[in-house]
Amino acid sequence: MKRIFTVALLALSLGACKKSFDINDNPNNSTNAYPGLVLTNALNTTVSSTTGSYEFYRFASPWIGYWNFSGSVSGFLEERSYNITSNYDGATKTWPNLYDNLEDYYYLEQQGKTLNKPYFVAFAKALKAYDFQYLVDFYGNIPYSQALQSVKFIRPKYDKDLAVYEDLAKQLDSAATLLKSSPKLASSDLSYDIVYGGDLTKWGKLVNTIKLRLLLRQTEMPGRTDYIKAEIAKITANGFGYIGAGETANVQPGYVNSNGKQNPFYSQFGYTPATDKTTTGGHQYYLASKYSVDFYQNNKDARLGRFYTTINEGKGSTYVGRQFGPTATINDKIDSVSSIGPGLVAFPSDATKPQPIITDFESLFLQAEAAQRGLINGDAKTFYQAAITQSFIALDLTAADAAAYYNSQPVANWDAPVNAGTSLSAENVSYDNKLVLIIKQKWASMNGFNDIESWCDYRRLGLPADIPISNNPAATTRKVPVRMPYPQSEYNYNPDNALAEGTISQFTSRVFWDVK
Repeated sequence: MKRIFTVALLALSLGACKKSFDINDNPNNSTNAYPGLVLTNALNTTVSSTTGSYEFYRFASPWIGYWNFSGSVSGFLEERSYNITSNYDGATKTWPNLYDNLEDYYYLEQQGKTLNKPYFVAFAKALKAYDFQYLVDFYGNIPYSQALQSVKFIRPKYDKDLAVYEDLAKQLDSAATLLKSSPKLASSDLSYDIVYGGDLTKWGKLVNTIKLRLLLRQTEMPGRTDYIKAEIAKITANGFGYIGAGETANVQPGYVNSNGKQNPFYSQFGYTPATDKTTTGGHQYYLASKYSVDFYQNNKDARLGRFYTTINEGKGSTYVGRQFGPTATINDKIDSVSSIGPGLVAFPSDATKPQPIITDFESLFLQAEAAQRGLINGDAKTFYQAAITQSFIALDLTAADAAAYYNSQPVANWDAPVNAGTSLSAENVSYDNKLVLIIKQKWASMNGFNDIESWCDYRRLGLPADIPISNNPAATTRKVPVRMPYPQSEYNYNPDNALAEGTISQFTSRVFWDVK
């Protein structure tokens, strides 16, 4: 127990501020840092840079209809107007955060090979794929084959986004193979795995789920079906399966309710460690969107009171959301608008809860979509209903609540006509009706768990089709951006390669899988 506590405190102290030691000055000449310690810190940094990161929600949450902006602070014109530049924080911070995290996994992979500990190599390959996928999803072409080798390649070339995706699939296959043949973690290494505690079968499911997400991104591309099926056959062959109910890939280094050591999402959007209920800046700045409040309320969705409070931080009796676009006024504050709810940031208990890499319900929605497309075996309806159930459970509701919802509400009922629910009628586009249901309910579930995935689904499929578009006067192009520009640092320090990518438009420079 002393060892576990020591590792947890080390991970939190490293993730809470700039690393107290830097193993990444030269990844080709490693230091003597033990890879287990690097793994613990890297996993905590992964969720602090993605699902628990302020940058992961600052633009996706309003663009995809979950949150809106408070009038308690000026600004957010970039998000409201879609006028995103290379100096926008959402672009400038995500890039270095992920590459810094990737350097740790690069070190872990090399040291795992040196020490003949294949499980470290497999963990590194899996999380490298996770990070690199998001870099592609944000930016398109990126440094990949020459990345993380700063001495050999000071200015790494940019690889094509499709080529990166295809190599990530190979790396995930390699990770699965290593996990299949790897011995169990040494007892001295178990405490370093702050996700699954050395359960290599569950790690195999995480690897496969990351790959399934990669493959489903490509489903709208012409001529890609045979490739996707062949890659899924490799997943099936390794026998691990996918993340199932109750198997969320959670990072838990031992979060505690003190400065720099809280759950990362809670620390950004919840409350300070004070004994009284003191809101953080993120909790004050982001309030409920009218689009989402209306959806949950109109469809008698019990998750409404978990995703949002009533007005005045739960002291009022009504739920109120604000329309996305107009500049917030002095009246758009917590006392008159619903704020982020107790299902996401319960005070103070959620300060110490684990932070997910991928939730079980996201995995089940991925499986539902894959089954509905005929890409994997299994019943799409079963996966779909299980996904909704796990979404309810993640918010401290019950399986009975979920069943009552998907059995009675047309917006969620698998067997109801698609146009029976007004929230679906606007989305009756050229897709299979069941696919529309899956993506709508996936959107309804991902709120505050991973808003980037909903942004990716919207770019890939145009669903939900009735997502509100900003009517801000400064929004001269009224459409949700399809990518981030490269950060200005790339033009400063890797100019030849960055400039060779040409002029980047947030509206037209699409990632390869975005063909809509």
